Amino acid sequence: MLTLIRLRNSFIAISIFSSVMVIPRTSSAAAYRGGSASSVLGGGSTQIGIVGGVINTNQDYLNTLQSRANVRGTGGISTAQLNSAYELGIEIGYRFSGTIITALLRPSIFYEKQNGGNSTGSFDYGVQGFTVFPILRLYPLENDFVKFFIQFGLGYGSATTTVQESQANLTAQGSAFGTLTGLGAEFCFTASHCMTVEANYRYLIMERNIVTESGGTFASGSVSNATVNQEFEIDGTDATVRMSGLQFLGGYTYHF
Repeated sequence: MLTLIRLRNSFIAISIFSSVMVIPRTSSAAAYRGGSASSVLGGGSTQIGIVGGVINTNQDYLNTLQSRANVRGTGGISTAQLNSAYELGIEIGYRFSGTIITALLRPSIFYEKQNGGNSTGSFDYGVQGFTVFPILRLYPLENDFVKFFIQFGLGYGSATTTVQESQANLTAQGSAFGTLTGLGAEFCFTASHCMTVEANYRYLIMERNIVTESGGTFASGSVSNATVNQEFEIDGTDATVRMSGLQFLGGYTYHF
């Protein structure tokens, strides 16, 4: 028992000594890089940045159209399926003084499209849109070089879907609210300039998409309803559009 007490006291003493030694070194490092001790220890600061990457979004309904056109068309079609999208966004945020909490606002643009065709014409499918997500980011572990974070968001997305099958075409519009969760890290080369990497899962599905433009006649087994101001349907069912999936982003952040 006495040995355990001595070990505990030794551990406490070592921990206190380490803290006393590490904090001045961290503060000095921040000051050397143009920052201050308060920025390392959670001082208030504003940030702006840009992020970009990919999201593995599968457009099941549009892929059904592509598969059927590939079988129906003479010699098939050269158009690939829609399985991933590109995303580019900007963000502005504020780190609350003395906390591990940062509040961010991130608008982004979403782009997913495949072009191709056969001897009868073009067969193109695509989803383009934008999102606006307020994000709450927490930094549970950090120093003056690397800052690990977890984040949560609740936001809004709007998507425009386009379908071109030979001489028939339509455009549909949908929107929805969604959620985002993820984790990542900032790598800061100075007190102000950081590179970020993050992985998120976003849930954002447009279950109803209203046709805004339509032309021509779709083949049997293709789009079942392309009437303007009505729901875009396949096989009599509302065609769902997704902006969901695993998202991998990299970017640059400037703190000031």
